[in-house]
Amino acid sequence: MDFLKRSILILLFNLYGLLFVQASSPGFEIKVAKSWTSDSISFTQFDGIIDNSSKLKINSWYIEIPYDKKVNDLHGNWGCEIEVKDDKIVLTGGETNQVIKVYTSASFGFIVSSPGKNFDVENAILYTKNKEIPNHSKPEDSEDDNDMNIGLPYEDNRYFPESMDIAKLKAAATAMSVSEVKAVIFKELVEHWDVISKYLMTDDMLKVYALFLGWATRESTLNAGVETAHEDGFGVNSAHAYGPFQTAVTAFYGCDPTFDQEDDVDELYWYTLNEKNFCDPYISTHMGIRKLIHFVKEAESFGSTGINIIRSALKGFNSGHATPMQESDGFHGYCDEIGSLGHWYYETRHFDDDVYTWTGDDRCDRTDAWSWWEKDPSITDVKMVVRVRNPEDGTTATYSIDDYPTPTSSSSTTTTLIEITQTPVTGECWAEALGYSCCKGCDIIYSDNDGDWSVENDEWCGIISKKCNNDGGDDDKPKCFSEEKDMGYPCCDNCEVVTTDSDGGWGIKDNNWCGIPYKCYN
Repeated sequence: MDFLKRSILILLFNLYGLLFVQASSPGFEIKVAKSWTSDSISFTQFDGIIDNSSKLKINSWYIEIPYDKKVNDLHGNWGCEIEVKDDKIVLTGGETNQVIKVYTSASFGFIVSSPGKNFDVENAILYTKNKEIPNHSKPEDSEDDNDMNIGLPYEDNRYFPESMDIAKLKAAATAMSVSEVKAVIFKELVEHWDVISKYLMTDDMLKVYALFLGWATRESTLNAGVETAHEDGFGVNSAHAYGPFQTAVTAFYGCDPTFDQEDDVDELYWYTLNEKNFCDPYISTHMGIRKLIHFVKEAESFGSTGINIIRSALKGFNSGHATPMQESDGFHGYCDEIGSLGHWYYETRHFDDDVYTWTGDDRCDRTDAWSWWEKDPSITDVKMVVRVRNPEDGTTATYSIDDYPTPTSSSSTTTTLIEITQTPVTGECWAEALGYSCCKGCDIIYSDNDGDWSVENDEWCGIISKKCNNDGGDDDKPKCFSEEKDMGYPCCDNCEVVTTDSDGGWGIKDNNWCGIPYKCYN
């Protein structure tokens, strides 16, 4: 019975989508304006109109009309360009009507001659995005948000419940910790990695993640509750922004129709503009990524290549135009600061904690903002587990760098998270009673009433607090292998292991490598 119900729901959803594809058709008509005869040749002037009553601009449209170039001749056209083929003519908007903005119309016309009879346009067809519209079609009410999202899973993907009061939602978003914001960004990155990697032209997820952290740092210092330009009223000001990327209203479906509609990212769900969508951390982050991809496409259309595609796209995200970067361009500071901030996260590996940098932080190297993106080797030995909390019911789940969920952007199902359900007990190695080992290191990533937890070898392990609180021995003895071997690196102040090699475990201290203290293993 469950299978039958699911099948019926899928069928109804597909029929629903097809109905709305038809419902969002613009109006289209070509009709005779006047006709006359000269020397037994019939001349006809045709006037055409495309009435865009929808909420999306129409671009890349064309009209096909049956035509016999052996007997028909063109005698002028306006508001369009015409290409003559063997059996048809093809009309495009040209420079005049190339893009038909929302709630506007495009008028055009042409004159054709035929021997002995008038030229027939009754079989003319207008082609727009995924639609064929016959002559004399009337405009209908638009539901283009459904058109854009056909074939995509509906991502009712909220961090906070939709029923939550908007003031409380904003307060809760503002109260989120840096590590929680990092988890939100990582989750959206993982779920749409197939699309993001395609447009950013890389298969290095951690570099993109570091870049996104630098981007969110530049926009909001990793704060999910930053909001600007709200004084004019919700959705009025084009600069109005919210969330870690401060995603502007222009990214959302249903924004002011005078704004350019960002309707060219078919692979990612297009959320409708309303306050609860706009202020929810998952949705606003998703829409920030979608907006960036829109400007990646625009940067490519301007001829940008290599890293300049990303730089110009970031410029577009901030200014609304992804034109190529010029030496005198004031947006160098914005784009290259993001590159420098991203480098800091990549180098220090602060991927899943509450540690962050900020705009102007003198710890960041700004001498070459993007060399790390193109030249630094990929990180393959990082241990990162990002815990994602559902504030509605308090349940937790985890994303791991070594255990990515399946991306949802090309799937009809939502991502399944790995639920953490163990109940630790106390003791010298209290995790063994539950079938878990004790940790070698002391890096705490989760705590509850029974003890501290970490992850090693992709498995949860219990941290022995007595071991990790050991003072490390006598002051005159080496406290770590890098000190004992005189390797030129100090001992770490904590037990946070970033990577391990044949010498031992390594961490970060003062933006440099350090050896993990012996106390972390004793």
